[in-house]
Amino acid sequence: MSAILDPETIYVDNLPTVWSPVQWQLSEDERLIELEEQATASLLWAADAPEAVLRLLLGETDIVRAYEAPPRYDPEVQGEWDEDLLTFQFRRPVELVKAERQRGRLYLEYKFSELGCWSIEILPESIHIQRL
Repeated sequence: MSAILDPETIYVDNLPTVWSPVQWQLSEDERLIELEEQATASLLWAADAPEAVLRLLLGETDIVRAYEAPPRYDPEVQGEWDEDLLTFQFRRPVELVKAERQRGRLYLEYKFSELGCWSIEILPESIHIQRL
């Protein structure tokens, strides 16, 4: 798996974005697949927007079941960990290592394990994403 943005394989279209919950009976295998797909979408929704964009562009949206709290989990902010709850996390962790805010500018650096470091600079008129 490469750690570069591939503009030739990024899907785009002009159709409206819609989603409907599953409204029919599912086999157990289909139910598990649907659960995982919905968990992936929910994880992307829960991530901050720059991380979600970076994950989508790099195709890093695979998930795994979380049986215990991941590193850097903060119970003061995120609540006490409950082992009885069905919980998912992204397979490949990402860590925000730098965040600089200035008037009209947000600069972020993320470490994506073996995929290296990436920066996102958000300006009023543009967004710049690059591998460091």
